[in-house]
Amino acid sequence: MEPRKPYPSDVSREQFESIRPILEGVRKRTKPRTVDLHEVFNAVLYLLKSGCQWRMLPEGFPNWVTVYSYFAKWSAHDADGVSALERALKKSVGEVRIKLGRNATTSFLIVDAQSVKNTDSAEQKGYDAGKKVSGIKRHIAVDTQGLPHAIAVTTANVTDRDGALVAIDRCKANLERVESVLVDGGYGRTVNAN
Repeated sequence: MEPRKPYPSDVSREQFESIRPILEGVRKRTKPRTVDLHEVFNAVLYLLKSGCQWRMLPEGFPNWVTVYSYFAKWSAHDADGVSALERALKKSVGEVRIKLGRNATTSFLIVDAQSVKNTDSAEQKGYDAGKKVSGIKRHIAVDTQGLPHAIAVTTANVTDRDGALVAIDRCKANLERVESVLVDGGYGRTVNAN
């Protein structure tokens, strides 16, 4: 079979080898694996980056049902409330920072949120009156390189401030070095009693 064309979201085999044990540890081996985990992981990254539907994964990636099955297993939270996928991505971020000559963890975060529409039949959604969006809200904290350090998805009615606190609380073990956080005016609005 001819190799598929590369995508910007792909990670190299070398990069993947450092996170392979995290991802392999999720599935109990009952029979030999017939799919290349590196290609499954790249398919998940492609989907997360592009936002395409599962069934629309390009040819060359493993079957979408297989990719979704792994994604569901990798996304399940463990006893600490952290998924294998999250652990793998955090490890990758740390390695990139080290290659850039920085500490694996950051001391400075930039936080923002985005309200996104979701389907009318979605079980979890809220209404963001400020953006006039019915759906979900993505809260993300990145470093100065744009690398993610804390992420949370809430219903759209959750305030930016409360969502940022959820994201930071979920990932606080990796944020021990953070000294400063940059946010826009929507995170610290105060009401003047006068």
